[in-house]
Amino acid sequence: MKRTVWLTLVVLAAWSVGVRAQVYESKDKSGAQVFSDTPSQGAKPVEMQAPNVVGPQQGPAQVPPPPAPAFSYSQLAIVAPTAQTTIHTNTGAFDIQLSLSPELQAGDAFQITLDGNTLPNRYTSANIALTAQDYLSAAANSHQHNLAVAVVDANGKVKINSDPVSFYVSRTTVHRRGER
Repeated sequence: MKRTVWLTLVVLAAWSVGVRAQVYESKDKSGAQVFSDTPSQGAKPVEMQAPNVVGPQQGPAQVPPPPAPAFSYSQLAIVAPTAQTTIHTNTGAFDIQLSLSPELQAGDAFQITLDGNTLPNRYTSANIALTAQDYLSAAANSHQHNLAVAVVDANGKVKINSDPVSFYVSRTTVHRRGER
């Protein structure tokens, strides 16, 4: 009996790996079935069907998701100073107020240009206190000035520009007697 089971397992193993050798069935002296790959007297060939093998299945093609649209700002405007107004300052220091939509993203900053000269500082607030030093380093020697703002990324690439605003600066002067 052990021999029959063993031979059956051998036949099944050969069949499962796709080996297509001819198998013969016969009976031993006790009448038990014997399977072998060599024919013996009275053995009959066993008809074996081709193994039912399922190859690797291919699922639907993996389509990468579409890239997210690049982020962009829709609006940047200078709220203050307003166009054609006069700022009264003796030092040149004044406040700038901006409006940005959507709000400033991490890594981006405001960059100010005064009279065509870009200031070295970058700002992350829409309320900027321009210093007297910034004004003196960039402003033209005139009463009329032009202000523009851009949003730049960490590499300095401009993402959006404001429309320029033209304004005036008035400084109080003291005349001494005899001077004009």
